[in-house]
Amino acid sequence: MKTTDSRAEFTQRSTIGADRWVSLCTILGLICLGLAGSCGGAAAATVGEPTPGLTKASQDRFAIGTGLASAMQSKPAHLEFWSDSGQISATNARYSSWTKVKRGFLGQVTVGGPGGSCFAVEDRWTQDGEVLRLVRQVKVAGNAPGGFLSGVTFDFVRASSWSEADWFVPGMIYGGFASLADTAIGGRAHYRAGEFTVRIREDRMPAPMVLAHFGDGTSFAVLDPRPRGDTTAADSLDTKAVPMVDERFQFGAIGAQEHEGKLSIGHWFPGTEGEVTYAGNTYPGGQLHLWRRRYHPIKDGLIQNYEVAFRFAGNESFPQSYSTAWRWAWETLKPAVMPQDIATARASIVDVLARCTIEKDGRTGIPNYLDSVSKDLTRADDKAVMGFTGKNLEAAHYMLAEAAMGAGPRSEELRRKGEAIIASFLRLKMAPPEGEGFSLKDGHPVCALGDNTIYLRSFGDDIKALLRAYQLEKKWGRNHPEWLQWCRTFGDWLLTQQQPAGGFPRSWRPGTGEVLSASPNSSFNAIPLLVQLSQLTGDGTYLSGATRAADFCWANGQDQGKFVGGTIDNPDVLDKEAATLSLEAYLALYETTRNAKWLARAQAAANYAETWIYCWNVPMPPDDDDTKLHWKRGVSTVGVQLIASGHSLVDDYMSFDADEFAKLYEYTGDAHYLAVARILLHNTKSMLALPGRLFDLGEPGWQQEHWSLAPRRGYGLHRGWLPWVATSQLNGIFGVLELEPSLRNQILNPNTPR
Repeated sequence: MKTTDSRAEFTQRSTIGADRWVSLCTILGLICLGLAGSCGGAAAATVGEPTPGLTKASQDRFAIGTGLASAMQSKPAHLEFWSDSGQISATNARYSSWTKVKRGFLGQVTVGGPGGSCFAVEDRWTQDGEVLRLVRQVKVAGNAPGGFLSGVTFDFVRASSWSEADWFVPGMIYGGFASLADTAIGGRAHYRAGEFTVRIREDRMPAPMVLAHFGDGTSFAVLDPRPRGDTTAADSLDTKAVPMVDERFQFGAIGAQEHEGKLSIGHWFPGTEGEVTYAGNTYPGGQLHLWRRRYHPIKDGLIQNYEVAFRFAGNESFPQSYSTAWRWAWETLKPAVMPQDIATARASIVDVLARCTIEKDGRTGIPNYLDSVSKDLTRADDKAVMGFTGKNLEAAHYMLAEAAMGAGPRSEELRRKGEAIIASFLRLKMAPPEGEGFSLKDGHPVCALGDNTIYLRSFGDDIKALLRAYQLEKKWGRNHPEWLQWCRTFGDWLLTQQQPAGGFPRSWRPGTGEVLSASPNSSFNAIPLLVQLSQLTGDGTYLSGATRAADFCWANGQDQGKFVGGTIDNPDVLDKEAATLSLEAYLALYETTRNAKWLARAQAAANYAETWIYCWNVPMPPDDDDTKLHWKRGVSTVGVQLIASGHSLVDDYMSFDADEFAKLYEYTGDAHYLAVARILLHNTKSMLALPGRLFDLGEPGWQQEHWSLAPRRGYGLHRGWLPWVATSQLNGIFGVLELEPSLRNQILNPNTPR
């Protein structure tokens, strides 16, 4: 179907021909027609300035947008009231007056509420290209029990069901129900044809935005362009979804609804959430089929102020639509870089790895878990494992890399420990693998999750890290053929597991190679190590296997903008790690072959991955105890990322990818990737303990694994540190240090002009 240009004006669904401003005037003027309630009784509808084409005062259904994304609104002033007994009522009012003002139009109406209260709604509408913006003020007169919220929604003209659109909520929903946990926000479990609501608190979203994309290539996006996010400790610590009324709530909610034959999209303030919310104190299984209701008090003199932006686009695929909408949000929210002392961070993090290295009975490894506050090795997990969370070989790589940067006792000790870790892991049989690591107590092979299962992800992470260590050592004149042979043994076995379509199984039984999960959704994990083996051995069989796997991954949903299967403990759901690992894989193929298709696919993976990055600051509750908060007050949250769909935990995993986004900038000239690289290098260290700002962690280099920015805001499920926390930071740092000097300087020193 032919669609209009993505910068199409907002047009009335009629034969009226008008320029952009006349069109906006006509549509919004028509929106206000009819009768609007007031505290003193019904008021006659008026129009501030008659507009060309306005012919029927009785009409009340008009559309804006284009194609299937056309939406209509006749009663823009939505108010919802909640009583102390739990009863809910709502009203939708037309404007009673309409006036042309500078750069737009002013709509006003006064609506009656409970107990004789009144709500004066004043809306200023402006248009800039494809973006329509609403600045709203609601003034309360009178007092009454209970609470209220206000909102604005648009009904889609043609679409009436959830499945008629592909939905995008950054870090949460990419498409429909596929690859989304059934009980997650937006999941299938609670869908009922004709009655389905997805309304999400802004603090859950990396950018407070929802987009609907339709089959004709048109889309409609809603964004809060000036989010504040203020909340209270009571709201933050609520794990039961208890209704609350407080004027300090300054977060909204954005979402969509299928109801009574209509599909609508909009914004509400404050941010009542439902029909699914997350408890926030547990994972997995923390999804609640409940409404988390938040209201402002009906209090004389209270004023609500907020803004909402609506963006229409056309002629885009779903991946294109969410990527361009995301960049619009990024440019609107303007995430600020928080410069960090990268050299000090690097040295401090490496020293933590060395401090956590345990040597016992000829075995050397780093435990898979330590408390980041006590740092007590006697209470550490007793497993040293590869990949995912354990990252022992990756840790050894960066100990060797740090040792190569200097001389003296520290470098010698780092080298000794790094080599000892590698030697300990080389004792594991790899064809098939007998484990992902070993017990630090007695040396027997173990699996990371304790489920007697070995995962492709675990080996993909650390085999490629050991191959990099092999290359680094060879560069400095130290040859370790046994390292390469051990990796090659695994690579040769892995190729025997490649499926006819090109994918690899997700997991096996240790020691036997019996496939436990044939799901090929994590096949991207195999690509970098196979590319490296091809480079180091000259054997094209490895590159052929990598290419087949990459083509399979692309055709297995990534071409539709959906990346799944990154984590081993949350199988086959949408997550950011699937995209970041795919980005690394496609860049490896591009750098080896210089085939442009791999660069294009790397960009697609990066465009998805970056939508998990918070590009606005979510403040901690001012009335919570800062000594108890895991994320401290006054520290910007810009740069953290949601982990996976189905919960709202965030971490700094993508610190790993600072150099990859920098390479995309180098290869494409797209300055946006440079901006992302700077955020990922610097802002991901905001809660890293450094000299002079230790927080409550005690020593430089320590960092907690994760936190939440939605309830429970500022808290993680534990205070744990795992080796991946350190190695992800170091991968980004050392990767940036390897860039050509000019680009490296632009990232290390973010104030340097391009």
